[in-house]
Amino acid sequence: MKRLSLPILLLLGLLAGCATMSKKECETADWRSLGYSDGARGIYYSNLEKRRDSCSKYNIVPDDTAYMNGWGEGIRRYCTPDTGFQVGSAGQPYNNICPPDVEPAFLSGWQQGVRQYCVPENALQLGLNGYPYRGVCPPDLAGQFQNIYRLGVDVRQARANHQYLEEQENRTEQALATENDPGRYRNLLHELARLRHEERRSDATVIALEACMNADWFDAGYRDGEAGNADRSFEIAGVCRNYGLAGDRPGYRDGWLQGNGVYCTYDSGLYVGQGDEEYMGVCSGYGHQQFWRGYEEGRHMFDEGRYVAHPRPTGQRPERYRQPPVMQQPERQPGFREQPVRPEPARQQQPPRREMERQPPQGYTV
Repeated sequence: MKRLSLPILLLLGLLAGCATMSKKECETADWRSLGYSDGARGIYYSNLEKRRDSCSKYNIVPDDTAYMNGWGEGIRRYCTPDTGFQVGSAGQPYNNICPPDVEPAFLSGWQQGVRQYCVPENALQLGLNGYPYRGVCPPDLAGQFQNIYRLGVDVRQARANHQYLEEQENRTEQALATENDPGRYRNLLHELARLRHEERRSDATVIALEACMNADWFDAGYRDGEAGNADRSFEIAGVCRNYGLAGDRPGYRDGWLQGNGVYCTYDSGLYVGQGDEEYMGVCSGYGHQQFWRGYEEGRHMFDEGRYVAHPRPTGQRPERYRQPPVMQQPERQPGFREQPVRPEPARQQQPPRREMERQPPQGYTV
């Protein structure tokens, strides 16, 4: 991602202008200098009317002629190729402010700056940070820029939704730990099961979008396998195509197999069962036996209203197998280098310690 320099950020902050003036400022105003300052910052001469409104409270009238003379000089200082390049490379549109004789010079720099700005890295960061796209990219770059911008926006929204569900789940678990009323306890237990179901769906959405964003399909596969999801490589490939990106299905499969090994354990089965979550049938052999033993025990606990508060079992993430984003356009973008690194085998993770079991309140009935 190309960071905007401090001078550009200062320039953009000044573009908004500030026309509020105090009584002393109105009394001592050098209207020519004020006009020059506004013009040199790319502010329309209509800013004079705002200054006029401020000074009218004190019965002071601006010198229109002096202001306009200063503004005419200032705008010519603004309308240069260098300023145009700064404005364009910050992703700001041209506001049609330059006089006809200097406009071509400004636009030449602005167009160069815009082409430097309209790259996937900036599009992604713009979307992730929640900023609007100003529609400045030329036709040959606009399509890809808008696709990656939409991806950034969608990732931002999906992450926010997932975070909200996690917070709701944590609050419900805390309430369960202190609830003594049998009726409310039962309602909280079922609410927790509902939230876990929604959180799992939300997590799957985040995994798919981040696979497109990071081009790390091994990590996406690992996270899906660890969460007990079925192989979704075809589904995620379809999601990425919506943003003009291709995928790495072999890398996903490698990650999924390692993550699936973490999921297919007794502790995962217990966690899934007591949360009344659906088992997708992804385990096999010895892993299936261990998972199913924990799953049946967890379901029995849920039916009886017994609850054990512990986090979802996870393993140690192996080294990621990374590949660069593959654009469907013929030109590859600068800054992306294809250096895949195969992961080392995952280390054996000790199962998490079981916490004290939360018994249902006295009088609880299923």
